[in-house]
Amino acid sequence: MKLTIVAMEIPYPAVHGGRIDIWRRLKMLAKMGVEIQLICWCHEVPDTESFDIINQYVKEFYPITYKQTLGGYIRRVIDLSLYPLEVTSRIVRGKKWKTLLSSVNHFQPDVILCDQIHGGWVASRLSKALKIPMIIRSHNIEYLHYRYYFESAKGYSKLLRFLSLNQLENYEKSLLKQSLAFYDISNKDLKFWQEQGFKNGYFLPPLIEFNQQPKQKTGVVNLDVDQNIQELKSYDVVFLGNLHSENNVAGIIWFIEEVFPILKERLPSIRVLIAGSNPNSQIKTILKNSKDLDFKINPPSAEIIYQSGRVLIDPIATGSGVSIKSIDMLAIGNPIVSRPKGLSGLPEEASQYFRVASDAPSFAHEILTCLSEEQLKVPDRALLESLFGYPVIESFLSHLHSILK
Repeated sequence: MKLTIVAMEIPYPAVHGGRIDIWRRLKMLAKMGVEIQLICWCHEVPDTESFDIINQYVKEFYPITYKQTLGGYIRRVIDLSLYPLEVTSRIVRGKKWKTLLSSVNHFQPDVILCDQIHGGWVASRLSKALKIPMIIRSHNIEYLHYRYYFESAKGYSKLLRFLSLNQLENYEKSLLKQSLAFYDISNKDLKFWQEQGFKNGYFLPPLIEFNQQPKQKTGVVNLDVDQNIQELKSYDVVFLGNLHSENNVAGIIWFIEEVFPILKERLPSIRVLIAGSNPNSQIKTILKNSKDLDFKINPPSAEIIYQSGRVLIDPIATGSGVSIKSIDMLAIGNPIVSRPKGLSGLPEEASQYFRVASDAPSFAHEILTCLSEEQLKVPDRALLESLFGYPVIESFLSHLHSILK
């Protein structure tokens, strides 16, 4: 099978959940013999290392850099009358469009995969122009997801999120209707669309990657395994996630202001690490003022960060889709404490491995319980493989072949 993937952003380096979902699926599809053409957007031309790594898995790599010209900005303002903000930056016209159309026509894919709806302007027009079926990977109920962002945003970010919501609901629903099929990351979100009357949706969970590093039974990282891990302390509690999206920032602040004081009172020596990418101004202020928390910004390895924690946490309260960090934490095998959102969209078989708490005292209690218990319930690797491994992609390809006939 030949597949053209239109991804909303370059998937490597896979530094956050959206990229991770795209990158893992792309790699697994390539390993199963699918020939891939990758079209994606990036702020600058990828470096040589990124080119080389991506080209290990794709037959053709077509990165598109965002327009930074005055004319490009004016065109985006005009396009805002019809499309959400994130879509306007991914519209391709003129010579660039003709070149892109020619490239896809030459590749002759069997199907076009729009991986996240913000690349849908290009994906849908390629599909129509070349008469090639389009399928969609749905990462969230985007118009609800951005509504959460808007409600949490402040200042200038509030305006940007307002523009992100502009026409988003109509755009998203129209794109899903145009597709041969859409594959939702979340069973819960899929049910939502089915209740809206959509009959072309299917469940496609995110994929898991297991670490290869053995750890001690206590969950504390084995410092002899990897030289990089020696640079980190062993922490009692670890959070890892982006440090700029509104829902993540709100969850982190909730943990720091409401949960951490309880932990500190009960266990004065407790060691907590907050790690992630691209902190916004609120997080930077906390960084300057906090003496009792450790922070690691833009860590090169999520696995090393997770391995350093005895208890892994997800304090995020809002959003849709599936939290990729939940899947990654399951792969580590250490106890997990989460607010209910962290389990959203996960299969019931996976949810049993989370300690769930909604309010600050309960969240702190679950963390302290995990730290004090000797025998903890560890996810079965074979079960996780069946839920988030090769069988998922095998089923996806089998279904795709059946609907393309």
